[in-house]
Formats: sequence, structure tokens, C-alpha cells
Amino acid sequence: MQNKSIIHIMTKSRMKKGDDFSVDIDAMEELSEKFWLKNVIFYKWDKLEYSSIFEKFEKFWIHIYNYSNKEDLKEQVLEFSKNFEVIFVYTALELLINTVNFIKEVLWHSLSDNPNIFRNKFLQRELIQNHNPELWIKHIKWTTESLDLNNIEDYIWYPFIIKPVDWVQSSWVAKITNKKDFHNYMETYKDFHDRLQSRWVDNKDLIVEEFIDWKLYSIDYYVTSEWENRISKPVKVRLWIDVDVNDYCNIARIATEKTEWEFKWKRLKTFIDSTIKATWIRNTFVHHEFKINSKWDLKTIELNGRIGWGRLELLKRAYNFNLYELLIDSWIKPGKLKESNIAVNIYATKRWILKWFNEKIFKKIEERESVFAIKYDTSFIWKEIGLTKDWFIKIWVIKLKNKDYSILSKDFIYIKSKYKKLLEIETSNNLNKKNINNVINKITNIFQKN
Repeated sequence: MQNKSIIHIMTKSRMKKGDDFSVDIDAMEELSEKFWLKNVIFYKWDKLEYSSIFEKFEKFWIHIYNYSNKEDLKEQVLEFSKNFEVIFVYTALELLINTVNFIKEVLWHSLSDNPNIFRNKFLQRELIQNHNPELWIKHIKWTTESLDLNNIEDYIWYPFIIKPVDWVQSSWVAKITNKKDFHNYMETYKDFHDRLQSRWVDNKDLIVEEFIDWKLYSIDYYVTSEWENRISKPVKVRLWIDVDVNDYCNIARIATEKTEWEFKWKRLKTFIDSTIKATWIRNTFVHHEFKINSKWDLKTIELNGRIGWGRLELLKRAYNFNLYELLIDSWIKPGKLKESNIAVNIYATKRWILKWFNEKIFKKIEERESVFAIKYDTSFIWKEIGLTKDWFIKIWVIKLKNKDYSILSKDFIYIKSKYKKLLEIETSNNLNKKNINNVINKITNIFQKN
């Protein structure tokens, strides 16, 4: 495979994030070593000043280029393809999926029959419903001006989920349990929409859908140009929204044998096959979020045209499996679980200020047996954060691993119980110099200790 390559479309911001980018590079390096496959990263705008690091990457057949606009990217890709066969074009970022489809067209690669399916949640719902009524979820689409609660109550009733159709990733999703929740959501959405408009996004379309009452999972797979699917392992997702601190979203991704035992694989594969036939997606990675309801029916929540955030690292640690390998060989499959893994992610999803964290709780979490890494970004301290300011921000990740599931589970329950007291949040924009200086001193002391 010495003359074959994969093109990765990225952003400067992802490349500046050490953790995410290092996971990408490790996976690419492994592909190069196993298959002599060249990986090429294209990122937009000015060059990054990492020339010495980039030279090291080139030893592992990882080359990095920047581009100024789509036409520049097109020209560079076509020039590159004169010497290397590009077997796949990929992005880890939902906002770049349309750019990836553009480059696939340039290279005459196969595209899904509905190229916008990963950017339009309503289209996903309609295609699945039309193909297989057993898989569908009750849903309706309205604009913010015409949304009628009486119609929602007649057709769906409470509780229900409400969310934007497009452009905001997985944010601004809410569970509505009564009329008060609905009116509060609509009021806050007006402000949210105004802030989106300031960024040239005018999203007034909302989806309202029935609430699926049980367990949430995700699975990542690759669909070939001929609609063959190559499946990885399922990951359980534990989601807490509004845990007394209603400005943050905590998502735990769990890879354990217990998760695998909860599935009959033949049924799961049939579910995935039916979804692919309904949507006619192909030549793409798919991150498939789904729920099992109390009757053990499988219901699709969302499809994304990329590997799910954090899954590349989680599945590598849990199964020693590189998801990119699904591109290469239909016989490559994840092996047995090495050890159970959980990644607890804390996201900023609304407009507030993160003052600091409870250092006593932080220390106790750090000392738990299964916790092997805590990553957090101090650059967000005493700054307004939230979706419409900086998109979907991951502030923290707490990583756990243990071969003994019972110990892992206890440590996870402990973190969950302490979560609502961990973060110190300021609801006012009135920052003063004294507060900022105190935070800077705390940060300095922590780095000196480490």
C-alpha cells in the first residue's frame, strides 16, 4: 500500500489541542507502520509554527499542509493525487463534513445518496421512517415562530425532546416535561438564536420528538462504497443534564464487557443494516447514537458522518483497536476487552463563567484507584463560555480504567456523586481584577507543584 493514502481535513484549533491531536497522530502512525499507508493532513488558513514537529511526523508518513479556501484545497488535493491514490477523505469534525464531501466529488469518490444527511437531523428521521416504520420515532418539525404546544401535546405528549435541526452539533437539546419547561426553552432559544445570527447562522427550525425512555448507546462503523458495513464495539453513554448545575453537560462514555452483554449481536447488526438501507449512506464512517427502550426496541437518536468524539482513544485503550483499520480490511475486527474504560467529559453548553473548581473534591477524585488521567483547560477560567461564543466546549475529561469492573464502578459512582459540587460557576459578567489575579495565582501554584 506504499502508493496509497488517506486525507484528513482538520482545523488549526484541533491541531492546537494536544490531547485530541496526539490521539489522531498515534492512530495515523500505527496505520503507516502496519500498512505503509501515507496520511496527509490539510488545515485551513495560516501556517502553524510547528515545523520541527512536522518534520518528525514525516518520518511516519504523516504530512501536513495548509490551504486558504476550497479552491486552493481542491488544487492541492488534485496535485497530490497524481502521485498517490487517495483511498479515503476524512474529518473528525462535524462542521467540515461538507468540505470532505466536496473533496470526495473532486476525486470521483462515492457519496451517500443524500450528502446532507449528517447535517440535517430531520432528514435522518424522515428517511428512516419511510423505510422501516418499526425503527422510527414520533417527530415533527416547526419554525420557532409557528411552534404550537397544543399540536405537540396532541401528537407526542410529555416528556418530549426539542432540538435545533442543524448547525449546532449536539447542543441546545432539552427534555421537556411540562408547559413551563417548554416556555422557558423558547425564551432562552430566542437569545441563543440571536447569538447564532451574529455568527451568520440563522437556524429557526426545531425538531420535537418523543422521549425514548431507557438506555443510550453509540457504535462506530465504516460503510464501504458498496454499502458493506464494518462494525466496531458498542459504547454505553451516561448523560446528566441539569445536575443541580444546569449550565454544564456531563457525558460518560463506558466500554465494558457488561455493555457488550446487553446486546444480541445479530439483532444489532440487523438494526445497522436497516439504517444503512434507509439512508443510503456509503463511503463514510458513521457514529450512530441509539437508544433501547423498555420494550427492547432499538431507536436511532442521531447519525454523524465521522468517528465519535473520544471513541478513537477509548476503543484503543479498551480493545487495543484502531478504528481507522476498518478502512483497510473487512476481516479486521476488535478483539476481546483488555480492561474496562470510562471517560467522563464535562462540556460547557450555555452562557456562564467558570470561576474554578473545588480543589478538595478534585484531589479526592484524583486519588481514586481507577483514575489515571484528568485533563482540563485553564484557558476557560473566568471567561464567558458556551455554545454560541466558542461552539461546543469540552472543559474537562476524567479518564478511568481498571480490569476489576467493581472497583471501576465504585470510582465512577463517586465522581458522579461529587460532580455537582466540583465546579464553581459565576452567573454574572462583572469580573474584577482581584478575582482574575487570584485565579492566575492558583494556576501558577498548581503548575509549580506538578
